[in-house]
Amino acid sequence: MKKHFFFDLDNTLTPSKSLIEPAHVPILKALCERADVVVVSGHGEKDIRKHLTPELDGMYYILGQNGNRAVTKDGTVLWNHSLSPEQKTAIKAFVDWARDELKQSGVVVSVKDERDIWDDRDSQIAFSLIGHNLPKPEKDAFDSDFKKRRDLMKKAEASGEVEKLTKANVEARIAGNTVIDLFALGMNKGYNVGEFIKKIGWEAQDCLYIGDALFPGGNDDTVNGVIETHGVKDYRETYEYISEVLK
Repeated sequence: MKKHFFFDLDNTLTPSKSLIEPAHVPILKALCERADVVVVSGHGEKDIRKHLTPELDGMYYILGQNGNRAVTKDGTVLWNHSLSPEQKTAIKAFVDWARDELKQSGVVVSVKDERDIWDDRDSQIAFSLIGHNLPKPEKDAFDSDFKKRRDLMKKAEASGEVEKLTKANVEARIAGNTVIDLFALGMNKGYNVGEFIKKIGWEAQDCLYIGDALFPGGNDDTVNGVIETHGVKDYRETYEYISEVLK
């Protein structure tokens, strides 16, 4: 059994942007009691704690906003990397381009709340193609296989939009069921997991990362090659895996 377990949050530990299922709390708690658990998510610290409920608070480390805010189990902040105004301007331009492209292609014609597509988390902007706070069934049905966002990112690459982000020192990664995460170039999950391991003093061979977006372009993909990884289809599969590990 590994000593240190790193987990994505949405669709890996919890349903997307939802609370952990009650039946899964004792399973994750048991792992926290036997090994180190680190939650690596595009969400901010407050949302991560909310989604994992107070019952688990203080039992895991947090690498929020794709690892750009690192917090120990006792709440000590190890680092926090905020986006600059210039980076946010470049992200806004990319989002405007993406929304126009989605409308022209018929993927997204309109959204119910224009304010709901943009979530500024300080170290990261989370762009939801249809809205962060739509009912869960609508979000689950939108792009669960990631195809719409993969196609969008291919068009962004071909049209030079990705190059514009790169020049502004910004990186884009697919996350969750409706989201593209945008943050400082190179400051992705893989980089921050590696920095966290060095900061804490762990050995990479003792670590394992579990996530649902380990495919090229997914926000978990950058962890490949940093530490050992294990892909899951969804959060249910995660807890089946943890249960096997705990036997």
